[in-house]
Amino acid sequence: MASSPCFSRTHSHACSVSLPSRPHPLAPEFDKILCGLRSSEAFTSASITSQFNGLNDLHDCLHDLLLSLEAQKTLARECYERSVNEILDGSLRLLDGCEAAKSALLVTKHYVQELQSALRRRSSD
Repeated sequence: MASSPCFSRTHSHACSVSLPSRPHPLAPEFDKILCGLRSSEAFTSASITSQFNGLNDLHDCLHDLLLSLEAQKTLARECYERSVNEILDGSLRLLDGCEAAKSALLVTKHYVQELQSALRRRSSD
């Protein structure tokens, strides 16, 4: 089985892919234009012109797909999820830093108490 970044053992985050329940209305048109471009193999000047026109149509269709409301929602959701994950990771790093600082302060407090005790013993002797 091929390894995927979503299933890597080194990451603790779960990966999910949200696929639309039905294809976008422009998807069949995009596929039709793409298949038409793949099928034209003759390299005459007329076919090159038609291939450039096909590429232009493909570009326009892709542009319309990316500007669709569904695509915008998906991109916004992914951006939001990425931002939330970055904030959560940052807060975990902050908590780790606080724990390290707390531990260092407890050790310092212990040494200060030992030093005070030693100074009291010395002054009483």
